Amino acid sequence: MPTIKDIAREAGVSHGTVSNVINGRGNVSVEKIQLVWQAAEKLGYKVNSKAQSLRQGQDRSIAVLLPSIEDRRWAAMYEVFQNEFIRHGYSVQLYSTRSMETTEKELLAAALAERVSAVISRSCLLDAAAYYRAEAPELPIVLLSRESRALENVMYAAFDPERMGTDIAWHLRRKGLRRIGIFTEPAAFPDTALFLNGFRTVCADETSVLDCPNHQVDLRAFELFEEDEPFDAIVCTDQRRESAVRAACAYASRRPLPLIVSAAPRSAVTDPLALAYELDYKRLAHRIVKALLARLETRSPLPPTLFMENNGFRNQMPVPQLTESNLRMLTMASPSTTALKRLLPHLEKSTGIHLELTVLPSLRDVYEVIQSSGSGRYDLIRMDVAWMDELAKKLFRPLHQIPFDWDGLLAQTLPEFGDSYTSVNGERICVPYDPSTQLMFYRRDLFCDPTYKRMYFEAYRRELEVPKSFEDYNRIAGFFTRSLNPASPVQYGTTVAIGNVVVSPSEFLPRLFEQGGKLFNAKGQITVDTPEALAALKNYRETYACSDRTVHDIWKNVLEGFADGSAAMTVVFINYASHILNSKMSSIAGKLGFAPVPGGKPLSGGGVVGITRSCAHPETACAFLSWLYSNQTAPAFTLLGGLSPCRSAYSNRDIKERYPWLSAARRSFPSAQRRSGSAYYSNFSELQMENVLAAYVQRAVLGVCTPEEALAQAQAEMDAHFTVNSEFI
Repeated sequence: MPTIKDIAREAGVSHGTVSNVINGRGNVSVEKIQLVWQAAEKLGYKVNSKAQSLRQGQDRSIAVLLPSIEDRRWAAMYEVFQNEFIRHGYSVQLYSTRSMETTEKELLAAALAERVSAVISRSCLLDAAAYYRAEAPELPIVLLSRESRALENVMYAAFDPERMGTDIAWHLRRKGLRRIGIFTEPAAFPDTALFLNGFRTVCADETSVLDCPNHQVDLRAFELFEEDEPFDAIVCTDQRRESAVRAACAYASRRPLPLIVSAAPRSAVTDPLALAYELDYKRLAHRIVKALLARLETRSPLPPTLFMENNGFRNQMPVPQLTESNLRMLTMASPSTTALKRLLPHLEKSTGIHLELTVLPSLRDVYEVIQSSGSGRYDLIRMDVAWMDELAKKLFRPLHQIPFDWDGLLAQTLPEFGDSYTSVNGERICVPYDPSTQLMFYRRDLFCDPTYKRMYFEAYRRELEVPKSFEDYNRIAGFFTRSLNPASPVQYGTTVAIGNVVVSPSEFLPRLFEQGGKLFNAKGQITVDTPEALAALKNYRETYACSDRTVHDIWKNVLEGFADGSAAMTVVFINYASHILNSKMSSIAGKLGFAPVPGGKPLSGGGVVGITRSCAHPETACAFLSWLYSNQTAPAFTLLGGLSPCRSAYSNRDIKERYPWLSAARRSFPSAQRRSGSAYYSNFSELQMENVLAAYVQRAVLGVCTPEEALAQAQAEMDAHFTVNSEFI
């Protein structure tokens, strides 16, 4: 193994320079950074993170002792531990104990010999806290158990097993089930004892308990089918036991499988027919990481307990009694439409509703149908939120005219949406469908690379950081555009939307708002020929020069140019952002960063859905919306690439791991700008205004005319087209 001295000799630099480069510190030029890494690669040098940690006097390693990662509970937690601790500079060592006391003690000793920083354990020891504290008196210890003994620097983290027992028992009692089998971990375990106590407070009679260690599960499951009288239901405290019960029934029973209730880690998509009692193990793991990092990094005390509420059973979708079960819905091609299409079989199976979708290519096409007599053919229409002021009252039946629990339905959505996606002039007209805002996405690997960071500093005497303004954005985009900087690792600095009435204003308006500009003056008169608009348009032209200069008509095409790894940054609405990772050509998984839009003035976007005035059976439309908002459908809709407005989608850890930008988007909603209509004109049309604006913005960006000419011509055309209301004359 070559040493640092060997690399220094090969690269022709000092020993200190090599050390600074390998450890990512020091004021080292780009030339020397490249020489060091070239020499290291030539000599076959690999950075030893363990040795590096020890040299720095740190034991940055977390020991995780789990029964088995075949169990989805512990696999879910381990995945979070690994991802989050590694992101903060810690390694994670997994030890699988198989719930055997001797094995666990041996593995704990091995972990402590590695000088770990902390221990997380789902222990099978009955005296776990005392044993771990005695073996590791100085280390922070997290025990995944409800048991609570006050020991310094020991934290218990768990759900409420007693509540789980009570909830499941009441669920079975309400179904009229009496003879129940329970398959669980050893009854001597504290959490098992609490679960059984909770269950027996409701169902004490005719309950048979089979408890066993995890390594006996497959064998002991057969005992549940040796009874002369079959069970009405079998309760499994984990899915490993559920699988064993299903297998044992297939081999050992002549009777059908009884109803199975299983505790399960919360996920985005579940079998709607399965009876699962959910616990959000990933969320628990995230909170454990947060508490441990605070202890390790800032010496904050470790809380004695971290107890989370159970999620419980998902609400089952009631089957409505409908006089009519057919609906027609008008929408446009989008990720949300694709997701909805995939879920239509579930809609029909669970509610009996047959939804016929008319999917048009673009928003312009939807607008034209809405403005024509053709809109009367539809029961539901998804339209852009920007058109609400202009069109919603003409098109949709006000919600108060339709008997339904609208407050209950809308309570399931994020509070950040407020009235923006429901109301016009204080009257509720529609509901959120796929509400969106803009975010900036960037290649995190490029922004963190020490070579490019140094290269950028040498070029601009500034740190390479996520841009806070569009001026910064363009400077960084130029740096990562190969035609402007031959050393750029990617071809383009950014992708740009330029091609139609929707995408062009969406690029221009955040720049206008950053400059302090507006589309309307105090009277509501359109004012686009302003100094602020000129500065925004010039900035947009600079951005375009750092792109592939393709005229993209749809967001999907814009995103594919970023997803394939050829560009460093992009700004896009999040209801299309799933394309970044779901595109077949995506190559940036694990490299993605995201941040608020430069300038901090994003647009509101996405769509609303309303029940049309021509809908003959609004009760059926309400049943569809209940299904769409249900905690069975909303997470699945979002996982498939749509964007539900419901809390259940935004709070789901599976979804947040797949689409990690959702939390950032949620923080951006309150600052998002919603475009509104103007009473100054008698014939105002949002789409017509954007048609004109888009046409002239595009001409300026493509170089057909100057920005000054484009804005003057756009102002003149709008003044000529829109008629001023008499009260303003």
